Amino acid sequence: MHSDCRDYGCGRLLIAAVLLGALSACSGTPEISTGVISPTAPVGAENYNFRSPTGNAQTYFVRAKDVLTVSVVGEPSLSFAQIRVDEDGGFMMPMIGRVQASGQSVETITREITNRLAARYIRHPMVSVNVVETVSNIVTVEGAVEAPGVFNFQTNTTLLGAMAMSKGPKRVAKLDQVIIFREVNGQPLAARFDLNLVRAGKMMDPVLLPNDRIVLGVSGSSQAWQDLLQALPVFALFTRI
Repeated sequence: MHSDCRDYGCGRLLIAAVLLGALSACSGTPEISTGVISPTAPVGAENYNFRSPTGNAQTYFVRAKDVLTVSVVGEPSLSFAQIRVDEDGGFMMPMIGRVQASGQSVETITREITNRLAARYIRHPMVSVNVVETVSNIVTVEGAVEAPGVFNFQTNTTLLGAMAMSKGPKRVAKLDQVIIFREVNGQPLAARFDLNLVRAGKMMDPVLLPNDRIVLGVSGSSQAWQDLLQALPVFALFTRI
């Protein structure tokens, strides 16, 4: 077994698939909700607005097939109302050529375009980049929530937003037993969160990524679930599984 897995107890995480299947069976087959749902903060989450405890905005990272707007002040030939990121994660701009966008924040893309224009073509270019359309954003919410299901979500929606879309936790839910499963660059990851701490602004409210899977535990959960929690001892830290 890989040494990283030994460090994090990842061997026990192999039970996750069995556990999730059991939770899905208990809650029934979730129906997919169509359309974009605007998240509404649940009770006690007045400060839910995609912020970390420090108050810094969570960063959205551009993905392939996202549509951007690029504006260079005074340069209409370098400005685009819509430019789509291609399958390889980039797009072409006159004068500077290909710009890598996938996996980058709009701030990073803006800085890259600005620096490349300033290096050879334009003195003090004023560049603005924004995301105007994203690829399909789908999250699955399971376990001890009132309305488990598969939901479309808006860019920059967070864990609290997913809880709102699923009508909030059940009374039997263990709010300190929330696990988000996701895949990044082909690597399966998982992280544990405590909803009480997130609502109080004492723990990061993570921004959702497409195809995230959120599971909320209950009292008296199976040994498999308990083993999984023990294998993720550090809150809010995504760990390879």
